[in-house]
Amino acid sequence: MASPMAKKLHIVGNTNPSANQFAKRAGRGKFVGGILRQTREMARCLSWEKRLTIIDTHPSARGMSIDGRMTRHTLPLLETLKTRNPNDIYMEVESLDEVKSRFEPMVMEMAKIVKDADVVMLGGTYFVPWALLQAARMHNKPTVLSYAGVLSMEIKHLPEKIQSVLRLMEQDFYDPGISYIFPSKLARDTARSIFGREIPDSEVIYNGVPAEFLAAKGPSEKTVPIAFVGRNTPVKNPDFLLKLADALKERGSRHRIHMVTRIDDPADGLIRELRGRGGAIIEPLGTPELAEFYRSASIVISPSHFETFGNVPLEAVSSGTPALISPSMGVSEVFLDFGIGEYVNGFGDPYAIAERAERAIRDKESVPEHVRQRIRDELSWPRVISRYLEVCTRAVEGK
Repeated sequence: MASPMAKKLHIVGNTNPSANQFAKRAGRGKFVGGILRQTREMARCLSWEKRLTIIDTHPSARGMSIDGRMTRHTLPLLETLKTRNPNDIYMEVESLDEVKSRFEPMVMEMAKIVKDADVVMLGGTYFVPWALLQAARMHNKPTVLSYAGVLSMEIKHLPEKIQSVLRLMEQDFYDPGISYIFPSKLARDTARSIFGREIPDSEVIYNGVPAEFLAAKGPSEKTVPIAFVGRNTPVKNPDFLLKLADALKERGSRHRIHMVTRIDDPADGLIRELRGRGGAIIEPLGTPELAEFYRSASIVISPSHFETFGNVPLEAVSSGTPALISPSMGVSEVFLDFGIGEYVNGFGDPYAIAERAERAIRDKESVPEHVRQRIRDELSWPRVISRYLEVCTRAVEGK
């Protein structure tokens, strides 16, 4: 009898348009993360009998391309939503029915693409997977939701009018017929509290690690004392870097903080103030360069207020560099499970974090090789993707 994984499978999913556009504008074709990384790794790991069709959006351009077993459709926002920015719609509507009406042209185009799918795999809970969910429902397609990020926690900086509409859309992702993949128990528990209901069909699958972060072996030259990698957005708690810089100064330390982030505005208050405290700001790096950066760091800090997972610290420890992380990150479950729970810390006391970072630098701490080997064995992307495909196959067989 043939294995379920050997059966033909056509998956239709989505990727992150903002990440795609940033990579193109920055000239960094290798800069990938989150849903975009997941999509590329899935395409790379597909066997001959499986196909992947991806839908993304662009402010104005339309396109379709085929690369091996992956087909990509790009839908123009200006044509399908009559605006380049969906926030314009959220400011004008009051109900979910009104949202559905305004998104109908986009949903109808997606429905044509979804028609031939065996299963629809939603990536995240923003407007593109929401529209794709409506298309999947039109054809009664088996649906898997890879729950990347919690929308209501990512939008707190937006006007309340926009937040109220997005929360309605977030609630629409609750469906007993959906198979859910969560990157952590924290993510699942948070989604359960947001929905206010149990989630009957769900599985926790930790995010994967690109091979580049696992390849390096042996000691490395440490030229970056303290590193932060991530978006300059409130949920990542980048303001903590200023507090840490002040604490380091009070302790008489000259260790410099290096922040890898997208610089939208060089005059941004945080960017300006961190530079004023001696910090270095680095534009986002491609994957090979980022792996080298992690290797050059003595310690990485991730003080996020909340993350369903948190790829950065896992990438760091996979490279051999310790990372101090918040317990409000799903990746803390990996740290505890893999025996490096000592690096899970609260970030309420910048002085204590400064002291802990200095100790890591002084003692030349590194991640034990047996931990890195376990990450290779259990969290390589091919292994993780195989588990995603198992969920997709079960969703199809259970239909």
